[in-house]
Amino acid sequence: MKTLQQLAQHNPNWSIDEFVQVTNDLLPQFLPNEKVHTRVREEVTARLIRHYTSQGMLDEPLKTGREARYTYRHLLQGLLVRRLLTEGYGATAIDTLARSKTNSELEALLQGGVQLVVAPANPALAFLQQIQTQQAQKQPDVGRSPAPSLPPPAPSVPLPSPQSTQWVRLEILPGLELHVRTDFVLPSTTQEQQNLLQRMLQLLISLTAKRRSAKP
Repeated sequence: MKTLQQLAQHNPNWSIDEFVQVTNDLLPQFLPNEKVHTRVREEVTARLIRHYTSQGMLDEPLKTGREARYTYRHLLQGLLVRRLLTEGYGATAIDTLARSKTNSELEALLQGGVQLVVAPANPALAFLQQIQTQQAQKQPDVGRSPAPSLPPPAPSVPLPSPQSTQWVRLEILPGLELHVRTDFVLPSTTQEQQNLLQRMLQLLISLTAKRRSAKP
């Protein structure tokens, strides 16, 4: 199965059936491990894709003669819409969010690497502010705070008081420890968890390189 990056390089132009197949192949990587909206089926169908397009959540397909054709951008939009629906957001909240973002922003949203910022006049402001507020409470402390991905909607829960916040020390290997704060929340999707592991590995590699360069 190809990754998003590989698909982007091939500038795909899919029929509706091909598009549905590719979307369903990639969906498991970007759906939360625990679904908030259990009635939302994970797989998409050609009928669902047409419905999302009619609702303004996806760009209109390209046309080759009378046949609809779908591109890499449609794929990013479809994956994001499915993720939001599975997390419990309704079509009204999603609105044209996926259509208003660039491909790079859609990729980052799916992979947990962008901070959502909109102008006050945007009707989705309240929705996006809720996302930012909830995710700000989940930032892992690993050197720098990564930009948030989209969290599932849930009632606001106050953070523990400073007195109740503690750190847990985990020994990974001899000479390597991981300190985890008790209010840390593990990213919800497989893709985000992989991004976190990659970030930790990058920090370790950077630290090792600095130590080597400091040696006489």
